[in-house]
Amino acid sequence: MNKVLKLQITLASGLLILLLGACAQTVGHFTPTVASNPDNGVFYIYRPAATSPGLMKPLKFDYPDILVDGQSIGVLKYDQYLVTELPPGAHKVTVTGLTTASSGWAERDIEQTIQVSRGEPVFLKLRVEYDIEKMPLGEMSAKYLIDLLPISEEDARYEIRNTTAASN
Repeated sequence: MNKVLKLQITLASGLLILLLGACAQTVGHFTPTVASNPDNGVFYIYRPAATSPGLMKPLKFDYPDILVDGQSIGVLKYDQYLVTELPPGAHKVTVTGLTTASSGWAERDIEQTIQVSRGEPVFLKLRVEYDIEKMPLGEMSAKYLIDLLPISEEDARYEIRNTTAASN
């Protein structure tokens, strides 16, 4: 075998190993936020990466402003989470594109009331996926499934660990 062929095989093998390593799933670590006031609870809202097939992910570069009781706690970008401390009681959470802080989010507002208890975390997941059933082959406009779901702490910690904290 000549030297050029050996070099090509070596380079191709190295590139293959590099690509396979890049495809490996990384598992993050989630450290819960401790409330500065022990009488309060901690509220998390996260938007995990979409599981839709293909390279394009739904609304990846569009993000809503998250309001709690009418006050913004920040924008929720793709594959990120927001966290804030709240006093016990009922709080209205709104996912909106109607503020100047949001960017490109044209979907209708979603509102949900959460109940915060002293010292307890509350998790909501903003799920954004393509609605494959409503997008026949050749369809030019995208259709989306967008839900705001209450998630148990046990389940949320496995999903939220692969997102990053928003830097609002």
